[in-house]
Amino acid sequence: MNNIVEQRCMEKDLVNGGKMNVLTSAEIKPLMIFNEPFRSNSFAIIVVQKGSFVFQNNFVKNTMRAKDVYLVTPGSLCELHEMSDDLEFISMGFKKEYLKEQGVFLNGAEIVHLFSSDLVHKFSLNDEEFEEMVFSLRSLKRKINLPASTPHFRDVIRHSFISVLYEVLIVYSKYRVFIPVKLNRQEELTTSFLNLLSDNFKEEKRVQHYAKELFVTSRHLSQVVKQVTGKTAGEIIDEMVINEAKVLLSSHVMNVSQVADELKFSDQSFFGKFFKKYTGISPSIYRSNSTVAINPPF
Repeated sequence: MNNIVEQRCMEKDLVNGGKMNVLTSAEIKPLMIFNEPFRSNSFAIIVVQKGSFVFQNNFVKNTMRAKDVYLVTPGSLCELHEMSDDLEFISMGFKKEYLKEQGVFLNGAEIVHLFSSDLVHKFSLNDEEFEEMVFSLRSLKRKINLPASTPHFRDVIRHSFISVLYEVLIVYSKYRVFIPVKLNRQEELTTSFLNLLSDNFKEEKRVQHYAKELFVTSRHLSQVVKQVTGKTAGEIIDEMVINEAKVLLSSHVMNVSQVADELKFSDQSFFGKFFKKYTGISPSIYRSNSTVAINPPF
């Protein structure tokens, strides 16, 4: 089944140079691996049609249900946790280069904001919006599957793609106005910690370092972070390092020694002990068994 799906995906990718595609849950489900982190390799718009699934993006868990839309940005650290048996969704994925090739950057400042890292990635549609969105995505998918010899083939796809993109923009612009973002002191400290950590976790893995940068004690930082996230600062640091290690190992671009160097461990042996402590297996075994980063579902 996986080989059939992958072949279909490859054939469809050839239509747009591998830069844009629309896939259904039936095509993506066989590629979904749970509880294994991966980095998204494109922008994606996911519309849930039926059922539910739990999707983690940059350490924020979201439960997606029917009529929910989720926007994924390239390079996001993602993880799938669970899904209902009746889950159905449709997804449009596209590379940044494809966006530029279609001329969207000429008048698309709002598009840049739409996919910025600061946005609220999840929002829900009303019945009419949901029906229009799914119809537009299915229409684009049908056009992608037309013979390449169809008159004005690429122009037809281009206009349909841009139509979907701006439809999402209109809906998002409508809902973002009503989403207040107010953080209490604990949430502000935790957010500052996570932002610092995401930029520095490879070089610095000590809670004391982040506490000093945030002008608080290590104990206070860990207590506050646990109140907000359910995990201590040290646990989150370890989790981020382990997840990054998994992504690097499963990509099969680096060997174990290179991953240890990339994550700034003193030597491969120390990295191996650290990785096995949290995963129960050695980095080399994990690397040989995992392929999620090679073929991410989003």
